Amino acid sequence: MNLKLKEKITESLSAVLPITAIVLVISIVLFPVDLGAIVLFFVGAIMLIIGMGFFQLGAEMAMTPLGECIGVQMSKTHKVFAILLIGFFMGLIITMSEPDLQVLAQQVPAIPNMTLILTVSVGVGIFLSLAIARIIFQINLSTILIALYIIIIGMSFLVPKDFIGVAFDSGGVTTGPMTVPFIIAMGVGLQNVCRNLF
Repeated sequence: MNLKLKEKITESLSAVLPITAIVLVISIVLFPVDLGAIVLFFVGAIMLIIGMGFFQLGAEMAMTPLGECIGVQMSKTHKVFAILLIGFFMGLIITMSEPDLQVLAQQVPAIPNMTLILTVSVGVGIFLSLAIARIIFQINLSTILIALYIIIIGMSFLVPKDFIGVAFDSGGVTTGPMTVPFIIAMGVGLQNVCRNLF
């Protein structure tokens, strides 16, 4: 077996195994279910581990180099506005393709699916542009985080309580298997070049 694939399957195993064990213990001890359901769950967990391993390997082999190349190419324009605009659209597109966000949109009946997906995607695009501006202008991260947390906490008092949970869940699902490898790789490529250019 490919060593990289073995490593990715081991990572998936370490992520899935604790949850699988907890669910199995609950299914057997606290709320007994029939043997067929337990076997199906166990087979599904094994398939999930293998599938996540292949997905992570594919993401590392394809998305990471692609993201780095895009980051390097973006910085070659020397036009800050163009770089920020490209960053916005990259954040928008990659977040729209995030499978976790698609699942969340299906589970929130109060908000139309496309409205939730577009809203979260635009937010990620804006904040990716902000992150790129931070790289280019070497802005202190703690300053940005403090300001944004104050704004977020203040805004949480102005929206209906039902939407606060959805908002924070949306933030969590954007850090999924599609978005994170690509955006981090793009940031690394951009950082390596921007250090010398701007």
